[in-house]
Amino acid sequence: MEIAPESKEFLIWLFNDLRKDLAERADEGGRGNPDPGKAAPQLAIFDALLTGLAWGEAPDDEAVRQYVAGLAKSADEENEYERIMREHQALAELDDALAKRG
Repeated sequence: MEIAPESKEFLIWLFNDLRKDLAERADEGGRGNPDPGKAAPQLAIFDALLTGLAWGEAPDDEAVRQYVAGLAKSADEENEYERIMREHQALAELDDALAKRG
């Protein structure tokens, strides 16, 4: 699994943080918190990802692939990735055009 060191470091932080949060919420129980039994598959996904990152081997698991694809899509939508990329491109083009005039 070829992942840049900075990306690997970020992913390890992210999945540890998500795992810790889910485990704590499952332990608390109550409204809005997952049942510990229902949290187990998600915790297993985090464990597989963290193990894979530690060993440099991508987990061969469809649930893991689906989770990562869903997380990436959710992050793009939540962070308005496409809009940000269009803004960046438009502003870079405007900056270039202004620099040519000056």
